[in-house]
Amino acid sequence: MKKKYAVECESKVASDCLRKGESFDNEEEAEHWVENECWIFSGDGWICLKCHDQFMGSLTSHRRKEGKGIDGIDSDIEADDGLDNDLVTGIDIVR
Repeated sequence: MKKKYAVECESKVASDCLRKGESFDNEEEAEHWVENECWIFSGDGWICLKCHDQFMGSLTSHRRKEGKGIDGIDSDIEADDGLDNDLVTGIDIVR
């Protein structure tokens, strides 16, 4: 029997985007796989980690170039958590 269910990456912006997750016999198994692989759910669909990294890298670069802080203007305002305002590219995955 051919496995016909796979979750597609909604974004497909990274050159090394996975495009699709692994194929399974049903939708639940396919969705469970992307959840275990830490894909990001956007509300409209799933985004693979390669595309997420690409997007966050672009966002980080843009914010640095624009010199914008957390409030949208060049300032020294920090978030309530006390951490700095630098965005971090990617997600650390513990396996």
